[in-house]
Amino acid sequence: MIWMNVDKPTKKCTIHTDPGCQYVLNKRETPLKGVEELKSDGGWLSFASQGDADEYRAAHFSGYAVSTCC
Repeated sequence: MIWMNVDKPTKKCTIHTDPGCQYVLNKRETPLKGVEELKSDGGWLSFASQGDADEYRAAHFSGYAVSTCC
């Protein structure tokens, strides 16, 4: 599973490909960021593949910077 952290305030999407990544393991829903939903500051979304994550980002967050964590 691929996780993408969407951060609306910084306009950045970070792709996490390692399920053991510390950020993936410690992801939590907060009042401003969701897990499997986007809130006012963004959130964590899961995808079946890197290609699916890339397509979603291009369609919904094309102006955002993208980086990979792991």
